[in-house]
Amino acid sequence: MKTITSICVSLLSLCSAQAQVGGAPQVTTTQPVPAVFEPYPILSARTILKSVFDRGANFHVHDAVPTYAGANAFTVNSDFGVFKADGNEMLMRRVSEINAIAVLHSISATKQFGEAAKKAAQSPLLVAKELVTNPVGTVSGVPKGVWKFLNSAGQTVKEVAQGRQGDANEGNIATNLIGFSKVKRGLALQLGVDPYSTNEVFQEALNHVAWPTFAGGFTVDIGMAVATAGLGNAGLAIKAVNWTGNFNEILREKGPADLRLYNLGILLEMGITREQADAFLNNTSLSPSAQTILVGNLAQLGGASGRDGFLRLAATSGDETDALFYQQCAQLMVLVNATTPIASIGQLNGITVCQTSSGGVVVPIQWDYVAWTPQTARFVTALKSLSPGKPATSYSVVLTGVVSPMTAHNLTAVGVTFAEKQLPGPLK
Repeated sequence: MKTITSICVSLLSLCSAQAQVGGAPQVTTTQPVPAVFEPYPILSARTILKSVFDRGANFHVHDAVPTYAGANAFTVNSDFGVFKADGNEMLMRRVSEINAIAVLHSISATKQFGEAAKKAAQSPLLVAKELVTNPVGTVSGVPKGVWKFLNSAGQTVKEVAQGRQGDANEGNIATNLIGFSKVKRGLALQLGVDPYSTNEVFQEALNHVAWPTFAGGFTVDIGMAVATAGLGNAGLAIKAVNWTGNFNEILREKGPADLRLYNLGILLEMGITREQADAFLNNTSLSPSAQTILVGNLAQLGGASGRDGFLRLAATSGDETDALFYQQCAQLMVLVNATTPIASIGQLNGITVCQTSSGGVVVPIQWDYVAWTPQTARFVTALKSLSPGKPATSYSVVLTGVVSPMTAHNLTAVGVTFAEKQLPGPLK
């Protein structure tokens, strides 16, 4: 996991340095950290995972699970290929997507779907559909003249969104392309999967069903009932998308451009500068759904100072794994804030560290498995040497995963509490 790896490496230089979380420095002393360490272990999927994430009708997870720099590395064998999942959260997503692919394949095998597919094949927007479903392949496979037309259609969508009035034909093209994308988003959410998943196998299966649904009059609810009836526990038992109904509705109704404007408005209300907001929203490693979750969670932190600094870090995300890291950190902050309001948010060489209104220093972090390594020891030393805005009343780590027995013992010995499995996950 790129983010956690870089965080652990950065901690090497923290033992002799102090950092601040808002306000003037405060000197804090701590006990020496024991110099006995343990290697990163290879865990057993059979032992650590809930059964629904370990295996299903269409997949099974390799039992050997290496853990490195805090992330569990899973390999998933499925009827649709082999998938890698760097981290617990990514495993949840991949398993959910595999189950969704199975449902989509079953839907496409129904008689009703076949009839709708034939009807959709006669649609005059079939070529435009390819622009939406397979933009890379379309660019390389369509003659330049046709591509010019399609590019104009795309511009029409953009201009209509910006308020330019066009003729009836332009309006129809824009409405249809936008309508198809909305059908795709709704179908993905109905399957419990992020509409902006980077899983190409899932996206291909989604496109295959979404087009007859949009252009062929296929009724997804009926097809879903027929398809899932024969899948047993594989049906829709697992959902990676544990979002509120309101958030689902926002993702369903708003396309990427609308989500950007929606999130921009919230960021500006939070006091984020337009330049910083654009840097965050223009980062394609952060999907529209990840951006919306991050922005929504930061907004819930109310008057906490330092939200701009956290957003600046999130804007440096280089891939989906990074994006999930910051997304879950933001979710953990909201969880902490619900009990004790967060007063300030700071960074310790790239690590988010908060101080609550009661003085507690809290590290909300996506960390699958915490082994007691030199990096972990340096993390603890740096945390206890932190100079918060006001004297610290406590030190704690709130994480998505678990700590090893040795880590638990050593954290307790130096007065650092920890809370494990604080977000829904695949672990028992």
